[in-house]
Amino acid sequence: MHRNLAEEQSGRQTGGRTLQVRLPTLNPVNAGRRPVFIMTPNEVIAKVKNLPAVSQAALKLVSLLDEPAVSNEDIVTVLKYDNVLTAKLLRACNSPYFGFEEQIFSVEQAVLILGHQQILHMVLSLAFGGAMSVSLPGYAIEARQLWTHSLTSAVASEILVKDDLPIEVDPPVAFTAGLLHDMGKLVLNQVLDAERRSAIRLCVAQQHLPSDRAEKEILGTDHCEVGARLLETWRLPAEIVEAVANHHHPVSAPLPRLSAVVHVADGMVHLLDSNLGWLCYTGTADEQANQALGITAEKFEAMKLHIHSSADQVEQFMQLA
Repeated sequence: MHRNLAEEQSGRQTGGRTLQVRLPTLNPVNAGRRPVFIMTPNEVIAKVKNLPAVSQAALKLVSLLDEPAVSNEDIVTVLKYDNVLTAKLLRACNSPYFGFEEQIFSVEQAVLILGHQQILHMVLSLAFGGAMSVSLPGYAIEARQLWTHSLTSAVASEILVKDDLPIEVDPPVAFTAGLLHDMGKLVLNQVLDAERRSAIRLCVAQQHLPSDRAEKEILGTDHCEVGARLLETWRLPAEIVEAVANHHHPVSAPLPRLSAVVHVADGMVHLLDSNLGWLCYTGTADEQANQALGITAEKFEAMKLHIHSSADQVEQFMQLA
């Protein structure tokens, strides 16, 4: 049985592995004060009536990332459980973007021709695009802004791990973590009424707290914890849950975890496009994450350019949704 992320102190055992979760320290001035609208991640999720509806086949496909070896047959078997997703996938495969001379009629053909990584990209875009394209009034995020940011962060995370970094993460895992890192905002948005929004903004303005700590101060939890708990309920791999839980407070020591990669990628994307609501990046970058990953100032700028040049790839994924 899962324990609340809000109740964790330094780690948990998940499937025999320790999942490290870093919770930010409250401002000492307010450490003794209870948040105004205190809730645990489980209570937030229970309170929300319209949780993102996601294909079970897509979630199963993500869970396969935890397996040491995945065959074409494994992927085909999973996708065939969802006729709607399969139809969307085949329609996308036969779109002008790919320009195949012969039509693709089956999932087997699609997996064989496009490969595991491209199929995962397409399935995740099809599965999450609708849910993540909505506007989020609680964060002043307009329709499709979160989706654009999430896709770009996914591509950025994948670019980072393909570089020569001191961390062993499969590119599809990094892509998935980057794509889902802000899922908690979709949930928290539904409990952020005018009073709560005002309290969080006041906390940011008066105490100069980053957005996630302001959420924690007022709500008792934040979008990182809520998103990670949601992914736990979906039984996604612990590595991805860790990245979502810690993407604002990455684990960099003794060795960098996936959260460090997503944190750096998220920061780069925000620097390239800050148009993501008033809480877009009121935090500061964790320099330890850059150092742990061996990312110098020169490398940081080069990677930013690489991410910027991936706009066509992001647009392709946008069109799938």
